Amino acid sequence: MEENRKINVSIDADCIISLFSPGDKIYKNMQHINSLYKSGKIQLFVSLKTIDQLFLKKGAALEYASSLPKLPNYMVGTIGELVGTIGSLAGTFEDGKGNEILQQRIRVLTRQGVNMRDRQIVIDSYLGGMDVLLTNDRDLCDEKPSDNLKKEVGLIVMNPEKLLKYLEDSKLS
Repeated sequence: MEENRKINVSIDADCIISLFSPGDKIYKNMQHINSLYKSGKIQLFVSLKTIDQLFLKKGAALEYASSLPKLPNYMVGTIGELVGTIGSLAGTFEDGKGNEILQQRIRVLTRQGVNMRDRQIVIDSYLGGMDVLLTNDRDLCDEKPSDNLKKEVGLIVMNPEKLLKYLEDSKLS
């Protein structure tokens, strides 16, 4: 990682929810990550798909997610699986065909539990130029799926504990 460059991190719904759940196992790590964000040491971004996941819960997690910079909203999946308006989608319908092939590849590279919304978030993070996708979803951040995604698309997927260690080892925290 280039010196003096902030790491760009896309944050998933489970991590945002944990930020507001003191009894959660990753609460303290998420508080630390949030303090790094607030101090300007890392950049946090959110996918519109993550905001859509939080919409039913309302409250502080949704407000927090809505306050973060948004990733481009890439077209992936059927019309019914898209988020936002057609005008909010990044890219062309031709790009959408390539994104569909990519999401099918991601399904093979990860575990069966990774649903369409999670694959869409991976694509938004990858195409949005993120260095890291922060999630506590083991179907994405465990060693095998994470290694597969890093090798295949260059996106690092980490849980909060691994991200903090990565930042410490990189002298970014």
